[in-house]
Amino acid sequence: MNPANNSLPYWPAALRLNQAAAYCSLSVDTFKDVCPVRPIQFTSSAWGNRYLRASLDSWLASLDPNEQSAPPRRKIGDMIGRSSR
Repeated sequence: MNPANNSLPYWPAALRLNQAAAYCSLSVDTFKDVCPVRPIQFTSSAWGNRYLRASLDSWLASLDPNEQSAPPRRKIGDMIGRSSR
Protein backbone atom coordinates (compact mmCIF):
# COMPACT_ATOMS: atom_id res chain seq x y z
CA MET A 1 0.00 0.00 0.00
CA ASN A 2 1.23 3.47 -0.85
CA PRO A 3 2.17 5.36 2.37
CA ALA A 4 0.92 8.63 0.86
CA ASN A 5 -2.61 7.25 0.80
CA ASN A 6 -2.54 6.66 4.56
CA SER A 7 -2.63 10.41 5.21
CA LEU A 8 -5.83 10.94 3.23
CA PRO A 9 -9.00 11.29 5.33
CA TYR A 10 -11.77 8.75 5.06
CA TRP A 11 -15.05 10.40 4.12
CA PRO A 12 -18.16 8.27 4.59
CA ALA A 13 -20.93 8.43 1.99
CA ALA A 14 -23.28 10.08 4.52
CA LEU A 15 -21.70 12.86 6.58
CA ARG A 16 -22.73 14.51 9.85
CA LEU A 17 -23.01 18.32 9.76
CA ASN A 18 -19.52 18.92 11.13
CA GLN A 19 -18.05 16.35 8.72
CA ALA A 20 -19.89 17.87 5.74
CA ALA A 21 -18.57 21.31 6.65
CA ALA A 22 -15.02 19.98 6.99
CA TYR A 23 -15.37 18.06 3.69
CA CYS A 24 -16.22 21.36 1.98
CA SER A 25 -13.42 23.18 3.87
CA LEU A 26 -15.93 25.47 5.56
CA SER A 27 -16.82 26.28 9.14
CA VAL A 28 -20.11 24.79 10.32
CA ASP A 29 -21.75 28.24 10.47
CA THR A 30 -20.62 29.17 6.94
CA PHE A 31 -21.62 25.74 5.64
CA LYS A 32 -25.14 26.18 7.06
CA ASP A 33 -25.38 29.64 5.45
CA VAL A 34 -24.17 28.77 1.94
CA CYS A 35 -24.81 25.09 1.27
CA PRO A 36 -28.06 24.39 -0.61
CA VAL A 37 -27.79 20.62 -0.06
CA ARG A 38 -30.36 19.39 2.43
CA PRO A 39 -29.56 16.49 4.72
CA ILE A 40 -31.41 13.22 4.63
CA GLN A 41 -32.98 12.05 7.87
CA PHE A 42 -31.88 8.63 9.13
CA THR A 43 -33.64 9.00 12.49
CA SER A 44 -36.20 11.36 13.98
CA SER A 45 -33.43 13.05 15.98
CA ALA A 46 -31.60 16.08 14.60
CA TRP A 47 -28.44 14.03 15.21
CA GLY A 48 -29.73 11.57 12.61
CA ASN A 49 -29.38 14.02 9.70
CA ARG A 50 -26.70 13.18 7.14
CA TYR A 51 -25.42 14.97 4.06
CA LEU A 52 -24.75 12.72 1.08
CA ARG A 53 -21.17 13.17 -0.10
CA ALA A 54 -22.26 12.68 -3.73
CA SER A 55 -24.72 15.59 -3.42
CA LEU A 56 -22.02 17.77 -1.88
CA ASP A 57 -19.67 16.85 -4.73
CA SER A 58 -22.30 17.88 -7.30
CA TRP A 59 -22.88 21.20 -5.53
CA LEU A 60 -19.16 21.94 -5.28
CA ALA A 61 -18.63 21.08 -8.96
CA SER A 62 -21.45 23.48 -9.90
CA LEU A 63 -19.50 26.32 -8.27
CA ASP A 64 -16.49 25.91 -10.56
CA PRO A 65 -16.20 29.00 -12.78
CA ASN A 66 -13.64 27.14 -14.92
CA GLU A 67 -16.12 24.63 -16.27
CA GLN A 68 -14.78 23.24 -19.47
CA SER A 69 -16.87 21.34 -21.91
CA ALA A 70 -15.32 18.24 -23.34
CA PRO A 71 -14.79 18.27 -27.10
CA PRO A 72 -17.30 16.15 -28.99
CA ARG A 73 -16.21 12.55 -29.29
CA ARG A 74 -15.39 11.38 -32.78
CA LYS A 75 -16.17 7.98 -34.15
CA ILE A 76 -13.27 5.69 -34.86
CA GLY A 77 -13.96 5.92 -38.61
CA ASP A 78 -13.58 9.72 -38.47
CA MET A 79 -10.28 9.38 -36.63
CA ILE A 80 -8.71 7.14 -39.26
CA GLY A 81 -9.90 9.23 -42.19
CA ARG A 82 -12.83 7.14 -43.36
CA SER A 83 -14.87 8.98 -45.94
CA SER A 84 -18.61 9.23 -45.40
CA ARG A 85 -20.89 7.39 -47.79
